[in-house]
Amino acid sequence: MDTQVRALIHKLASVEAQPAPAGEPGVMAPAALGGKALYLPILSVYLDWRPITTGVRPAERPARVVLRDRLRDIQRAFWPRGAAYDAVGADAERIWRYLDEQAPTSAQGLAIFASDPLGLFETLESNVPFENEVTAGATPSLYPLMRLMDDQETVVVAVVDTNTARLFLSQRGLLRELRGLDEDPKFFSMIKSANAMNQARYQSYALTKRKRFAQDVAERIESLVSEYGATQVILAGDAVATPVLRAALSPQIAEMVHETPLSMDINAPRDAIWDEIEPMIRETEAEGDRTIVERLVDAALANGLAVVGLEETRAALEVGQVDTLAISSGARLPEGTRSQLISLAAETDADVEVVDNAPALDEMGGVGALLRYRYTPARRVYIPPSGPSATP
Repeated sequence: MDTQVRALIHKLASVEAQPAPAGEPGVMAPAALGGKALYLPILSVYLDWRPITTGVRPAERPARVVLRDRLRDIQRAFWPRGAAYDAVGADAERIWRYLDEQAPTSAQGLAIFASDPLGLFETLESNVPFENEVTAGATPSLYPLMRLMDDQETVVVAVVDTNTARLFLSQRGLLRELRGLDEDPKFFSMIKSANAMNQARYQSYALTKRKRFAQDVAERIESLVSEYGATQVILAGDAVATPVLRAALSPQIAEMVHETPLSMDINAPRDAIWDEIEPMIRETEAEGDRTIVERLVDAALANGLAVVGLEETRAALEVGQVDTLAISSGARLPEGTRSQLISLAAETDADVEVVDNAPALDEMGGVGALLRYRYTPARRVYIPPSGPSATP
């Protein structure tokens, strides 16, 4: 899991709604907070930050128009002036300043969360676009952020030969090359010698060098998996180096590796590498979705460690039962429900999976959870009074 996005979700999930001053307008609380009180707004902004590539104004970004109109409408909703109205104005000013002065032009998607009264201003750049969405709520809108993390899992890619390793990180739709490893090829080749004894010694030395190099690469891969929260590892390169590298990986990392390594030239351009690995990443993610749904449905039908349905899932999240929350992308849920469930999951360190094409889960309410343990509410036991004053 993308560690930066995970940290941001945890931070946003911990934000507490702040009540609006008595008698002033505000946003309605989510159901978890009672659904009646009014709160100061928190702006959640998701933008498709891609510019227009054709026409008379090719550098213009349509998201700016969407944002301008939505911020104006949101602020008007809190007229006459008051804490909520002033907060949206201050947040809008800061958002525009960020977009004009700091937002990278290379980003395709931007997420911004702002609340001046709470001192909240968080941003995230992505290399895949969001759908334009600008909302004001008592709590941040988390579903598009979770969808990004679920759809764009972090993957470590190693392209290797016997003495060179190129390392890449696929994260939020971008494949970027990291620091690799490179050794002098002089002692890695199997050179034939007229002297059989010398040849045997040289080959033994070359094999040892290859194994040591593979171990160094394996340690670097494991460090990247830990640092970035990667969920997949893809090995590519020549047929001699990839099996040696795979054997050097720890059992935990080896489980993340795609079964079939890719045959690839060590000097392959980054775009060519991406074209090869993207279908593999997508298929693994789809298979993971199918596995989660199958486990969930089987366990629920067997009355095992699973629940399905909105109320049952929410109740399990509230008591910390949930190990993995599953939300169907096609589920018809009340507004704000997805974000509320994700927030509850983040508070208890439960994993979240957004699954596509899950008709079995849709039929059961569109949400469910694999559980850490069964939970049975304590029963109230009636103990009759005793002693001199007891009524017979």
